[in-house]
Amino acid sequence: MKLDQVDFSILRELVEDSSQSVKEIAAKVSLSVTPVHDRIKKLEANGYIKGYTAIVDAEKLGYGFTTYMQIKLIKHQEEIFNKFKEEILSFEEVTEAAFTSGDYDVIMKLLLRDLHHYEEFILRKISKLDIIDSVKSSFIFKYIKNDNRVMNVITLTTI
Repeated sequence: MKLDQVDFSILRELVEDSSQSVKEIAAKVSLSVTPVHDRIKKLEANGYIKGYTAIVDAEKLGYGFTTYMQIKLIKHQEEIFNKFKEEILSFEEVTEAAFTSGDYDVIMKLLLRDLHHYEEFILRKISKLDIIDSVKSSFIFKYIKNDNRVMNVITLTTI
C-alpha cells in the first residue's frame, strides 16, 4: 500500500487524538466519512496502525521516577542474549528494552515509584541475573521533550 497525503493526515489526526470520531477526522482532512473510514480500515489491515491507546499520566498514579538503565552482559553469545530477554520480559517496571551498540549491550527504560523502588529493583531482580557484567543508570529529573508520536518525525517526503 502506497500512502498519500490524505493517509498521512489521517494518521496524524489519529496519533494526536485517537478518540476522535471518523466524522471529526473526515472534516479535518476534507473528505466524507465513508472514504475516511475505508482508509482507516486499510491502514489497520496493512499494519500502519497497530492499535489505539490512552496516554496515562504515570506520575499521577504514583510512578513518577523514570530511569534509563544501561547493561553490559558478561558475553556476547546468543544464549546469554536469549536468557536476558526472557528475564527482562517478566519485569513489569521495564517499559522499553533494546539491544544496542556501543559500550553497553542493552538500554532499558524503567518506570518506578521512587528511589526506594529503584533500589528494590536492583536488589531483587537485576543483581540476581548472573549474566550481567555491569549496570549504569541515569535518573530523569525533568523532561525537555517526551513525545513518542512517530508522525511528528515522518513525513510523506521522507519515505
